Amino acid sequence: MTSTKTRRRIVPAAAENGDTADKQDQLLLSAAICNGEDLGSFVRKAFASGKPETLLHHLKHFTKSKESEIEDVCRAHYQDFIVAVDDLRSLLSDVDSLKSSLSNSNKKLQNVAVPLLTSLDAYVEAKNKCSNIALAINSLNTCVQLMELCSRANFHLTKKLLHGVEVFGLD
Repeated sequence: MTSTKTRRRIVPAAAENGDTADKQDQLLLSAAICNGEDLGSFVRKAFASGKPETLLHHLKHFTKSKESEIEDVCRAHYQDFIVAVDDLRSLLSDVDSLKSSLSNSNKKLQNVAVPLLTSLDAYVEAKNKCSNIALAINSLNTCVQLMELCSRANFHLTKKLLHGVEVFGLD
């Protein structure tokens, strides 16, 4: 995938009454550099006029102005970085305090929950015992009824009262 970057063209400002040709050349050179244009014509013109020092002076001036811009941008980014680091330190402090608070809350919860869980375990165990006892009582009631029935049947058999045994359906 190819992408084409469109660059904003920088056009030098129109020369005012007090501007010299030297100033105009400097503006044209700056615009050409900013636009990424070929500087060969400027170099040829400087050497043809016998003033390469002027071109060198303009290039140094342009370099210093760009260095100044770069320093300003770097300074702004550095300040943003410092603010971000301060924010992170503050956040880290908040996280540590939240972690400590959470740990304390967990300890309090554990201290309150342990007796409750112990009581709950005792309640569940007592309920299971109660259920088992009720089941045993029901079984015992059935056994008592069966024993009474067996006892009556045995009584009738020992007395040879067979009509009582017929009631049980044992004949």
